[in-house]
Amino acid sequence: MSRHVLSVITLFFLVFFSFASSASPSTGIKRSTLKVGISETDYYPFYFEEGGKITGAAAEIVSALAEQLRYELTFKRFPWKRVQHNLASGKIDMVMLYFKTPERAKDVFYVEVPHIHESSSLITLKSRDIAFNGDINQLSSYKFGNVNGYWHGEAYSNHPTLVKRAFSSTTELLTVLKRGGIDIAVGNKPVLTQLANTMGLSDQFKFLEPKIDYAPDYIAFSKASPNAPKLVEEFSDALKKFLKSPEYKQILKKYGFDLKAK
Repeated sequence: MSRHVLSVITLFFLVFFSFASSASPSTGIKRSTLKVGISETDYYPFYFEEGGKITGAAAEIVSALAEQLRYELTFKRFPWKRVQHNLASGKIDMVMLYFKTPERAKDVFYVEVPHIHESSSLITLKSRDIAFNGDINQLSSYKFGNVNGYWHGEAYSNHPTLVKRAFSSTTELLTVLKRGGIDIAVGNKPVLTQLANTMGLSDQFKFLEPKIDYAPDYIAFSKASPNAPKLVEEFSDALKKFLKSPEYKQILKKYGFDLKAK
């Protein structure tokens, strides 16, 4: 066999295996890759890293939809404000957890229905004697902190006079709360609880009840992407069907979400 023929055969197999490595095992069709922006800090139980992979309730739901639609997902971690910047500019294609606000809607298209709900809670040091009756105005004399770019409902996020500091991560937020730099931190209770445990600070904090917000989370796609309208349509149709499936209910149950919560 001539060297030329060997070269052609070698090239053929290189191309074949290169194609096969990025193709669907069941169809052999090359999959498009979607870049998903997530926070640099784990957001348990919605998404977190385990065994070198991103998992969690939101991650499993979106991954299941992507598998049905034959898309590959690659997760990109940044400080949350950078996630939003990259989403607006099209450097990432989508996010898995996005509340609907007029400001955010300038940069994204939302899928038609939410896939999960999320609440916002107040957390402070156990040593602080702070009472809360549900009216945020009652706490106007205190200094608040939250992660930069996170939305915690109209009453808090758009409050005109509360003293608020923004932090780049939930880790920084709890660290400053522990040091007394702020009086009250705002965030999702399971997220804050898990991180406090990881940081060895769970015995230092207490939550104030009731929660200040409870709202639906949506999958959202960057308007800067030319494929965004198509993606919204595909994921919306797939999600509507998935919400009725046993797999969806199993994911919620696995991560402790209330199936009856509205």
